[in-house]
Amino acid sequence: MDVEATSLPTFDSDLGGIPSAATNSESESDETGEIGPALPNVYLLSVPHPKNRKLLFSEIISLSHPKEASDIAEVEARRLENTLDAGRPWAPWNSLADFGYTESAVKGVLSKDIIDMQLKGLSGPWSNPGGSRITMKDYRDYKLYLAKARTLGVKFLNATVEADLWGEPKRYTFYYRDPWEWILSLVTDPGLARVSQWQSRRLYYCENGEMERYVHEPFTADRWHEVDSELPAANPLMHCWLPLHIWLDKGLVTSHVKMFPIVLRALWLPSEIRNASGNGGGVIIGFMIMVEDPGHSKNRTERQNYEFNQFKREIYQQVMEKLFETIWKKSWFGEPVRCGDDVVRNLYPGFLIESLDFEEAWSFTCCRANRAKHPCPRCLVSHEMLDCLHQFFPLRSSEAMRNVVERATCAPTAAQRDKLLMDHGLHDVPHFMWNIRFSDPYLSFIYDLLHFLEAGKWGHHLWSLTLDLLEKLGLLAEVTKRMAKFSRWRNLKHINDLATKDFTDGQTHLDILKCIVYILCEILPPKSTLIPCIRALLKCRMLLGLRVMTTSRQLVVQQCIEDYEKWCKRVSEDYDKNFKFPKQHYLIHALDDVRLKGVLRNGTTRTGEGIHQEVKQHYGQTNKRNTEAQNKQISIRDEDQEVVARTRLLIDDFFRRASQTAELSDASSDTDATNQEADVAQFKQGSARRVPKSRIPPANGENQWIFGSPLQYGDSRSYEDLHGGNNPIYRALDPRLREFLHSQFPDEYLTYEDTIMIEIFQCVYIAYQSKDDWTNAEDILRCNSNWYNSGPRYDCVLFNSDQPGVACARLRSLVRCQLPSGRVVGLAVVQNMT
Repeated sequence: MDVEATSLPTFDSDLGGIPSAATNSESESDETGEIGPALPNVYLLSVPHPKNRKLLFSEIISLSHPKEASDIAEVEARRLENTLDAGRPWAPWNSLADFGYTESAVKGVLSKDIIDMQLKGLSGPWSNPGGSRITMKDYRDYKLYLAKARTLGVKFLNATVEADLWGEPKRYTFYYRDPWEWILSLVTDPGLARVSQWQSRRLYYCENGEMERYVHEPFTADRWHEVDSELPAANPLMHCWLPLHIWLDKGLVTSHVKMFPIVLRALWLPSEIRNASGNGGGVIIGFMIMVEDPGHSKNRTERQNYEFNQFKREIYQQVMEKLFETIWKKSWFGEPVRCGDDVVRNLYPGFLIESLDFEEAWSFTCCRANRAKHPCPRCLVSHEMLDCLHQFFPLRSSEAMRNVVERATCAPTAAQRDKLLMDHGLHDVPHFMWNIRFSDPYLSFIYDLLHFLEAGKWGHHLWSLTLDLLEKLGLLAEVTKRMAKFSRWRNLKHINDLATKDFTDGQTHLDILKCIVYILCEILPPKSTLIPCIRALLKCRMLLGLRVMTTSRQLVVQQCIEDYEKWCKRVSEDYDKNFKFPKQHYLIHALDDVRLKGVLRNGTTRTGEGIHQEVKQHYGQTNKRNTEAQNKQISIRDEDQEVVARTRLLIDDFFRRASQTAELSDASSDTDATNQEADVAQFKQGSARRVPKSRIPPANGENQWIFGSPLQYGDSRSYEDLHGGNNPIYRALDPRLREFLHSQFPDEYLTYEDTIMIEIFQCVYIAYQSKDDWTNAEDILRCNSNWYNSGPRYDCVLFNSDQPGVACARLRSLVRCQLPSGRVVGLAVVQNMT
């Protein structure tokens, strides 16, 4: 928020040698009239860290003429080359058929007996002699190939931790992967090395001589920039920080059994890779120990309960310390590694983002919980000030909190020790991350939209308050009815049973939040303070969920937070609602997280929620008798899934490259001029979407949109006669259509006798450049008289009208016309809302 819009002539050597407007004008020659290099009108500017500007250059990405292929698509296509034998990407399996069967068995979570029966059948009585390409004979062969394949990945290890509980030593075994071995598998991968971000950069949006800084990925934010400033300059090796994203959360794998996976992600890889499965994606790095309670808390004294909880915290930190012991020295001194691009770099691992819900955050940071004097894991706000969103409080830091714990340990009395710890909201447990350089457990805790806002401030607080108010006023049934009639939108869940179902997932709460304001404003009293409060929260959510955050957007978010705080005070007065809870307070840290770590989607817990389902499937294949004893089998099955996913990507990439080679050699033989996909090859600038088959081929000019879901075909007069009586949209269709075509295409000499062939469609795919992150995007608009037997659906549209500005309307029909001259015209029939 310290970067203001500035003029382009300020570009100089500080921005890596980008030519400025002054440089361009000075390069003008009096003799030839030529000028120097010209900058585009709209472009993105990427500037390397100052210490690396002798090695790295600034980059300009023009937005005036977008690329014809998505950068991410190129990344996905190239990231996994040269990892295994190029001629046999399914190695170590003997054949592609062997791998195909193994993949289906692993994904289908087939049991040992079923696999053995199927393989014996395929190699025996089920197949004719020589009829099956599968060479595996039984379950033993199946496990043998999987064991060989697992050697290509990072294997699970086991370790033991120990602590005393009431004078009795307790030992626990847990399973984990060496995080440094996993890091090495990523940085030495040739495909991943090409898309890895080794250094921080500052990014700017530039338009018409003005520039504005923006952030998205972690390498564009301030924390990475600060670390690069502290690391040595190249001498000659480049010193590179490798920031990590850690996620952990306990979850149910059965109705009464919980497991506790720990997941790591590599923040130097693009989000499209690190948040996906397969090579470069998140990995289960270990399982946290679930300490069983030896009794019941009600049967113990308060002191005994404290000692048991302290014991669990000690075990927790011992597991973490053992898990990450291979990276703490490297975080201080670095480790020279020859990376996948054949460049030797000195690598420093560390933690940048922790994705946790609040309950887990208190355990992870060793902070006191909800009712503590200082319950925030990030700062020292007092409990009485949790509803204050305009005042900042002293931040926690590793150095300061370590000092508090050391002073508490040396306190002469237990009372003095406890008072010192409570005054800082801490427990008397050293944190494992204190010893890891560039890693702060308090600063790394990121604002999570899912748990803190969607399922937190909204789902557990404002939505509950709204339901109580509606029930009190007798309006709950009316709101449910209106919600069921709410217009449908793409990627918006349509909720028919608002009052009869208890929603628990954050996504449904978000969908309700997006719709409820428009319903409440019609039924609640005009001066209700609840409506503007919910609206302010919705604005905060939508802005904080953007993929790119510019300086000006941050200012808007700050204003929305101030508005939200103002209306919360009014709601508190009118409805006696208490907003003094930690998730309300943590909104004050959201913009700091954006500035330090990039946009909030970098740390969302949504990407980790699917891990519980994966672990649940693995647990279902065990004997379910001892949770901790089954961790070994679960670890092996997780290795199986990862190696299968990795091999599948390699096989797909191998055949893709082979297909491209074949296409290049056979390109001259493809002369089918009527191929509809060739006619719209530019649609969405490289999209793989197949063009729907239709009676009238699309026009060559339809490169930014294409009709889909063809309905009927015929001439305009016949269609009017058939449907004009029942549907006012098609009344006088033929004369209106001819009048419109004549006004738009005066060179088409249409006579009354000429036949206009038309085809009606029910949806249109529209490609556009996103205003959020300036990348290629796609939307779908629909016009259907009976959408999945649930009634009509006519989407709302904004269109350029004859009047200044845009007009709002409903999309009623999509028509593709073929004129007698052969010209094809696509048009939309809309119904104005004004």
